[in-house]
Amino acid sequence: MIALNILIIAIFTGTYIIECTPNDEELKHLIKRYNLECMEQTKADPGFVENIKNGDWKIPKEKMQGVKEWSLCMMTKAGLMTKEGVYQIDVALAQVPTEDKRNVEKLIDTCLSKKAIPPPDIALMFIKCYQKAKGNYTVTVL
Repeated sequence: MIALNILIIAIFTGTYIIECTPNDEELKHLIKRYNLECMEQTKADPGFVENIKNGDWKIPKEKMQGVKEWSLCMMTKAGLMTKEGVYQIDVALAQVPTEDKRNVEKLIDTCLSKKAIPPPDIALMFIKCYQKAKGNYTVTVL
């Protein structure tokens, strides 16, 4: 599951990790399947999902809820967040080198919501924050 998390994260952030995983093609297929499942489940607009992957966060209000729910779905499937919006920091930090964990953990803490908001909002806010911070390690799905 850790290798899947890293690959999902790397593909969506545009950060490429040159790390051998047991079966990259199989993992890429699984990510594609998860993306399609989340699109179908949440009815998120594929165009806006693609836009945020590219850093364009201009999403019309009427499309925003679908994108938020897609974000939570992907974070959940990657094992990075629970359906309740609880971030799984242990999973995210599992592949970060020991000497960098403190800095990555600080960035994660910065990007997590400090107030009680719905889980889809937590997921999307985290993804946006981490993407804008251009974190060196991929601990999100974009």
